[in-house]
Parts: sequence; C-alpha cells; structure tokens
Amino acid sequence: MGFHKRFVTRDLIMGCKSFEEVETLLNADALILDSWTSNFVERFDRNHEDYQQKRLERIEESKLSSSFPNTESFDKSHLSNILMNLKNDPNWLDIQLCIESFRPIDIPITIAGKFDLMCNFCIHLIETEFEK
Repeated sequence: MGFHKRFVTRDLIMGCKSFEEVETLLNADALILDSWTSNFVERFDRNHEDYQQKRLERIEESKLSSSFPNTESFDKSHLSNILMNLKNDPNWLDIQLCIESFRPIDIPITIAGKFDLMCNFCIHLIETEFEK
C-alpha cells in the first residue's frame, strides 16, 4: 500500500468548479498546505450537500420577495463555501452571508446594489481573510 500525499495550493482550489472537485482535491492520506489553503480547508463545510440544499431552498423562497433571504440557519464561519458559490454560482444570498460574516464593514457607495461589483468585493474580502 502506498501513502498518498498531495500539495494543495490556492490556484488548485480556485480552479475547482464544484464542491465535489474540492473534495476530490482534498482526498489524500496527507495534505501539504500553504497558509491560505489551510484557512480555506479549516472553513470548508465538508457536508456541502446539506449546505447547498439549504442554500437552494433559501434562494427559492426569496425569489419573489423584495427582502433579503433568511440567513439565520447558516453557519457563517464556512467562508470557503460562500467563496466557492460566489466564484461559481453567485447569488445575493452569498453576498449577504459574506457581508454578515464581516460585520461591521463599510461597503463603498459606488458598488452598493451592483451585483457583479458586490460579488468581486466579497470574493476579495474572503481571499484577504484567508491570507491572514
């Protein structure tokens, strides 16, 4: 039997298009991680199927609503899941989860309410947090 080790980097993770790809990447006997990737793994909910199901339910519930989706049942410490959704399948719910995770935060008035700019703002917030 061999010992399977893998060096996982930020670029490898950010290249993943699905949670399953991240799981495959992290499936090794031993992982060699830099600090950014270590922070990503620490804040990744490996029970992503339930997370995604809950996310889709909240998105569906809020489709015809003018108010923000209900985020009370989300664990906002799972920034990696929020980041993956912002990169691959963004929704206002992901933006809201990100902003709530970093409160208090000043959102520049020039991007407030602009979906694409808010997505990029949140991605930058999370990536910067992982660099710490």
